[in-house]
Amino acid sequence: MTAMQDIRETDPAYYMRLLVDRVPTMLAYWDRDLHCRFANRAYEAWFGVDPDRLLGTSIRDLLGPRLFELNHPYMLKALAGERQVFERIVPGPGGIERHSLAEYIPDRVDGEVRGFLVQVTNVTELKQTQAALSRESALRAELEQRTQELQALLQERTEMLHVLAHEVRQPLNNASAALQSARGALRKRPEDVVSGRVEQAQQVLGDVVCRIDNTLAVASLLARSEPVPRYEVDIAALASIAIGDMAASEQGRIQVEHATLTRTGLMDMSLMRLALRNLLSNALKFSAPGTPVLLRVCETEQPPALHLTVTDTGPGIAPEVLPRLFRRGAHGRGSRGAHGLGLGLYIVERVMALHEGSARLVGTGPGGTTFELVLPQLEAQEPGSPSSRSSVRADQSP
Repeated sequence: MTAMQDIRETDPAYYMRLLVDRVPTMLAYWDRDLHCRFANRAYEAWFGVDPDRLLGTSIRDLLGPRLFELNHPYMLKALAGERQVFERIVPGPGGIERHSLAEYIPDRVDGEVRGFLVQVTNVTELKQTQAALSRESALRAELEQRTQELQALLQERTEMLHVLAHEVRQPLNNASAALQSARGALRKRPEDVVSGRVEQAQQVLGDVVCRIDNTLAVASLLARSEPVPRYEVDIAALASIAIGDMAASEQGRIQVEHATLTRTGLMDMSLMRLALRNLLSNALKFSAPGTPVLLRVCETEQPPALHLTVTDTGPGIAPEVLPRLFRRGAHGRGSRGAHGLGLGLYIVERVMALHEGSARLVGTGPGGTTFELVLPQLEAQEPGSPSSRSSVRADQSP
């Protein structure tokens, strides 16, 4: 070891310079005129410039116009004596970009700021780790939400099995008793009495079918969230089929008013039949025997939509029921012997949601209640494809 090496390696300044040149953090000093008075070797790695040649140069020349304008407000505050800490993306040679944490530390001498020290640390890996953790956290939250949804779905389906058992067992017992009574009446009673007993049995069995349809529909509707495919359906046929689902003795009470020339609409026929059947059934049950129920069909052009309204002459819906009217288990109004678990309006709302439409209560009171189904009609797509709009009016050729 030479004498020169021995002196150099015992000099604290040697180790100080070695330290500041070996650290990956950029260290520099800029005076009040924003000229460089010191820069370590990290500037060569970050900007591709020799730090010795930075001495006396302007910070604007180093950073370039865009980055200088971004950092200049922090420089002014540092020169005013305020320590500055901020994050910035620093571009480098070859298009590389580094996420950095910058710190400007004012240099005060006798109360006067003569310049500021700069420390810029590369935090790219930290940012990448934070982003990865954030993505992982979001994924975990999504998985937890999906798990909760699946658990809720399984719970709903379990409940549906109990609903099915409850909804079907008692009506089947009633049907069995009514048919047994009819069998005895065939031998002992006049023909009109026998006919009444048989009709009663038929109505009970029809009620069983409706309950099974509703319960199975709920189990099916709970499993999907995307809109259903829609096809051209004859509106009069839909009304006729839904009315045909009612008891024979009640069908005559339903009056149909077509306030539109449109003959077809885009929909899922089976689901719309189910929704309309539930509204008509409720209207018949919740109004006095023999009173009319009105089914009105109309349309709007802006936005294009088919409107189906069902109006009864019942006593109206109790105010305390209104906030939960379309929830499962809600019973809207007192009916003539109505019972069950209140699936009707819940199914109506779900069917319309799957059609991207709506079910709403238009009005209710002592004079009756009106519900409206709004069924959006989409613009034409490929001919014959689901959800294409090519409705036929009564004044056009079919």
